[in-house]
Amino acid sequence: MRAHILVVCLILAGSAIAAEQKPGESFKDCETCPDMVVLPMGKAMLGAEPWDQDMKASWGPLREVNIAYSFAVAKHEITRAQYREFVKATKYASPTTSCNTWGFSRILGQTEGYTWDNPGQPQRKEAPVVCVSWQDATAFVKWLAKKTGKPYRLLASTEFEYATRAGTRGPWFWGADGTKACEYANVADDTYRRLYSYGPVFACNDNWERLAPVGSLKANPWGLHDMLGNAWEWSEDCFHAEMSKVPTDGRAWMAEDGGDCTAHTPRGGAWASGTDWLKAISQSRDPAVYHSQLLGFRVGLTLK
Repeated sequence: MRAHILVVCLILAGSAIAAEQKPGESFKDCETCPDMVVLPMGKAMLGAEPWDQDMKASWGPLREVNIAYSFAVAKHEITRAQYREFVKATKYASPTTSCNTWGFSRILGQTEGYTWDNPGQPQRKEAPVVCVSWQDATAFVKWLAKKTGKPYRLLASTEFEYATRAGTRGPWFWGADGTKACEYANVADDTYRRLYSYGPVFACNDNWERLAPVGSLKANPWGLHDMLGNAWEWSEDCFHAEMSKVPTDGRAWMAEDGGDCTAHTPRGGAWASGTDWLKAISQSRDPAVYHSQLLGFRVGLTLK
């Protein structure tokens, strides 16, 4: 009888915890775990509007998606400090010991000896970890899932855009005025020009030449920081050159429909992204083993 009562109490306690996870609320599963924000379920228009400029073929057509499940997204990109905890706990060593590096007048390419712990530029522990591959990010989320007993994962590309837009349409979640970019995103701007001479820039100043500590700029309407800018972020999806069959239910798009799983699709743009690349629809294509000074990740979690 007591065992039966205990089971009932545990079920009710679990139900109470689930009930507390309402859209807009945040939680942490451990002291050093990512801050997670519960997102609302619903429908949204994703992809390129007919009037979008600088459209890339891999950005996807305008489509309505339906997110019919509850999930949470990390408020910030995974930081160097969080990644360091993972490396110490697991003794993880990336198989790649070089990182794509940016020089003043040109991109220098893969530079040997640059890693997440020494990415070739000054960083604080609160900065997003970069010079991590999709393989590295996947190893991190598997460790976090085991540590917490919860199914942490990378975000699907559709989930990432859904979370970035936060119920908005157009190129940016803050509106159509590019001069406001520096209030919400660490982008290629007037400050970037102090160090780098190439690429289009936003006509504003975010006061960060390269990476900024996570959360340094304003959040989007759902309370998520740096969904655009700071660091590109790995998504779970394999790369698809033909986007007409992109899923509309939020799931990751893997090998089906001609997917190339030797490459994956970073989202969101970075501190070096200008007006041509930093948009809610933007996604890139990079090998699963690729490391870059511009590329990190954040985590997601399905709730029910």
